[in-house]
Amino acid sequence: MSTRFKTLPELKGEQALASDPAVHAALSASAGTGKTQVLTARVLRLLLQGALPESILCLTFTKAAAAEMANRIGARLAAWVRLKDSELATDLAHLGESTDPVTRDRARRLFARVLDCSGGLKIQTIHSFAQSLLAAFPDEAGIMPGFQPIEGRAEQELVRLTLAGLMADAESAGDEPLIRDVQALSRRLGEGGAVEYLQACARRSEALQAIGSRDSIEPGLRALLGLPEGPIEDSIVAACADETFDRLMFQRLLAANRAWGSGSKATTIVANLERWLGSSPQRRALQLDGLGECIVRKDGEICTPAPRQLAAEPAYVALAVTFAV
Repeated sequence: MSTRFKTLPELKGEQALASDPAVHAALSASAGTGKTQVLTARVLRLLLQGALPESILCLTFTKAAAAEMANRIGARLAAWVRLKDSELATDLAHLGESTDPVTRDRARRLFARVLDCSGGLKIQTIHSFAQSLLAAFPDEAGIMPGFQPIEGRAEQELVRLTLAGLMADAESAGDEPLIRDVQALSRRLGEGGAVEYLQACARRSEALQAIGSRDSIEPGLRALLGLPEGPIEDSIVAACADETFDRLMFQRLLAANRAWGSGSKATTIVANLERWLGSSPQRRALQLDGLGECIVRKDGEICTPAPRQLAAEPAYVALAVTFAV
């Protein structure tokens, strides 16, 4: 071709049907099968059939996909301005459109028409579209007019500044309980894990409100766990006593993991459970951290059981859930 621009591939079968603006279509296909090509063809056909550029909305999941579609459409419209009549007719035919002089002339004018359109073609991500709606109707959405979305690195920086301010205020006010709680959280989850956990809490304000005031948290936890009144250390020791915990559940977990074999995970589980069972209630309380290694993940989910564990104990998952609770 004189412009060294590739001719549009001919759409056939379901692709041709999906590109027809008169047809409502749901397109589902794996990567590399031509979804963007079909969607681009549909937009081109809409424009050729007289749709106003500002009336077309294309939504994608990623910025890269939106840029790719916008580039393809813009490049094709720009090429149509300078293509030979025969080359332009081939493109139009491959789209399933008429190749008559009127359609060819309309195709050559589309590039300028799109450029003159206020805001151009709306090809954007779902997030970007949602943000534009919120910006257009802030009162209806219950947000402050003129808001700006925060992303990625700026969000993380704001989180750290907020946490630093919280701890500085706690230190100034002598709020030792809060300082101890954050320190314990950091030791338990690490710095990054503690920040992620606090972020998750901040996103669930309704759950935090349901928990209640600071003074009501400990009584609520005691009631949930069945712990008596008194020093928390004494309650934990009491919960580790023989008459309090489910010894049979421990024995069944031990049997399933002994049957699993001599692998590192099975060995770790057996060693932890045997050591815990053989200790005094006071020692058991000190060994709670790490007791569930290879049974329960750090995020609280149950580790996927091996076939041998399930063969030896079909109720292994249920036992592990009870153990985690």
